[in-house]
Amino acid sequence: MSRASLLISFLICASLIAANFDPAGASAQSGRQTPPTQQSRPRRATEEPVQGQDEKPLKLSADLVTVITSVTDSAGNQVNDLKREDFQIFEDEVPQDLAGFYREDEMPLRLVFLFDASTSIRHRFDFEQRAAAQFFRRVMRPNDQAAIISVSTDPRLEIQFTSKVDHLIDTLASLKAQGATALYTALIDAAKYLRPAEGRHVMVVLSDGSDTASAFSLVQALVEVQKSDAVIYGVHSTGVAPSANVQDLAGEFVLKAMSEDTGGRAFFPPIYNDTKKETRDLDEIYRRIANEVRAQYVLTYYSKGDALPGSFKVIRVSTTRPGLQVRARKGYYTTKSE
Repeated sequence: MSRASLLISFLICASLIAANFDPAGASAQSGRQTPPTQQSRPRRATEEPVQGQDEKPLKLSADLVTVITSVTDSAGNQVNDLKREDFQIFEDEVPQDLAGFYREDEMPLRLVFLFDASTSIRHRFDFEQRAAAQFFRRVMRPNDQAAIISVSTDPRLEIQFTSKVDHLIDTLASLKAQGATALYTALIDAAKYLRPAEGRHVMVVLSDGSDTASAFSLVQALVEVQKSDAVIYGVHSTGVAPSANVQDLAGEFVLKAMSEDTGGRAFFPPIYNDTKKETRDLDEIYRRIANEVRAQYVLTYYSKGDALPGSFKVIRVSTTRPGLQVRARKGYYTTKSE
C-alpha cells in the first residue's frame, strides 16, 4: 500500500471513530446497501428514463464484499486471461475464500463521468469535451450504461444512466464552463447514485483535484465512494506544469489518493503550447482507461472476520502467476447495524 493510501485510510478511520460516523441507508458491511433517498440524489437531472430495464444483468448478493480488480504485466499491458484459481484475496491479512469470480463481459458497466465544468478548465474546455466523447465511443457496449455529472459550484446530474452513446455525447457538447469546483460534493452525489445500480461501478473524474466550493471533506467523499464499491480513474483537467514550483501538488495528491484507494489510476497529461499534442495525449489516456475497464475482474467473498462498527477492513489481492501487478480497492468500511 502506498504512503498516500495509508494516510488516507488512517484519516478515514480516525474520522469515523471520532465522529461516530453512521452512514445512512446501510445495514452491515460495504456492499449491504439500500438505494439512496430522493434527497440524496444529485439535485437536477435530464428527464430520461434509465435504459435497459428489461435486461437482466448479473446481480450480486448484498452480503458479499465486492472487489473490482485490474491486472497488468511488467510492460503495463492488461492481462485478461486469468482464472479463478489464479487469484488470492486477503482481508486484514487473513486469507478469504472466493465466493464468485466474474469477467467484465459477465457484469455490465455502470459508469459515472464527473466532468469539470468550472471556469478553471475554460481554456481547455472544447478539446476536453471532444476527448470525453471519444472515450464513450470506445468504452460503451450494448449492456453498459453511463451518466454524466458536471462539476461546478453546484454539481448537476446532466443525464441519467443510458446506453445511448449519442445522448451522452450531446450532453457533453451542451456543457458550459462556469462557477467554482465542488469536487467532493460531486463524488458523494456520484457514489449515492451508483450504489443501487447493478453491475461494475466505475467513476471517471476529470478534475484538477482542487475543491473550492464543497461543504464536505475528501475523507467524507472517499467514505461514500468506498461504500458504493466504485473504482475511480482520475484525469488531471488542466495539465501538469513542467516545474514543481508551479504545480498544484495538493490537487495531484487528491487525484492519486482517490484513485489508488479505490483500485483505479490517476493520469496527468503534460502541458503543451500545441493543442493538438494535448488532445493526442488526452485521447491516449482515455484509451488506456477504456482498455482497463474492458479487462476488469470482479471478485466476491464473505468476510471471515468480525469488526467493530465503523472500522476499516484492509483488502489485498494477489495472483499466483509471477510478475504481475494487481490493483484493487484498499478496503471497505463496516457500518452500524440498524
